Amino acid sequence: MKEKTDILIVEDDIDLSEMLASYLISSQYSVEIIHDPLKVLAQLEKYIYKIILLDLTLPKMDGLALCELIRKKHSIPIIIMSARDNVSDKVLGLEKGADDYIAKPFDTRELIARIQVQLRRVSSAIDASESFEDHEFKCNKTTMKIHFKGKPLDLTVAEFGVLKLFLMNRGIVFSREQILDNVEGMNWNSGDRSIDVIISRLRTKLGDNPKNPTYFESVRGIGYRMMQSE
Repeated sequence: MKEKTDILIVEDDIDLSEMLASYLISSQYSVEIIHDPLKVLAQLEKYIYKIILLDLTLPKMDGLALCELIRKKHSIPIIIMSARDNVSDKVLGLEKGADDYIAKPFDTRELIARIQVQLRRVSSAIDASESFEDHEFKCNKTTMKIHFKGKPLDLTVAEFGVLKLFLMNRGIVFSREQILDNVEGMNWNSGDRSIDVIISRLRTKLGDNPKNPTYFESVRGIGYRMMQSE
């Protein structure tokens, strides 16, 4: 799976979607438009997007149903855009997994502000806490120490950053690109292969069998997920 664009617009109104895309591009976002909702899920299996702008009144599939299907498999932020401006639709949209709801017609500046809020939430969720503790792990970001089953792990800076990222976000799939983007001290020059090496070293230090994993699960074509603690 590869990172393709910042924003995926799911909207059957061609003129509106193109106008909106033009504005977002002028605001330094990369954009892709899909008019057919039946193509969205397949596209999400191949590419990574930072946010989805989703219309509710779509051909072939209602936007709320599509929102629910997306949320079952992906944690990507979803902003619903709809002329259906009653409270019940807004509440139902949020219940189906949307992160925000903006009524049409809207000011594009307000949409940009809402997009920025969602992107900041994703960023802060990745690095929101100074410490973390469960029945197996104890992580302290300030001292850069992680204890596993009561014993300190001997970790490099990169290993610490990767393990902390997954501990703070159990159950969430991260692509190699996202790991490189969100772990301090790592950059694109590190390369995808370095992520695989770090995961392999962490598995060794945790006694994790990749063929029957307890902690790090490989997600084919995407990256890795840290399995939920039992």
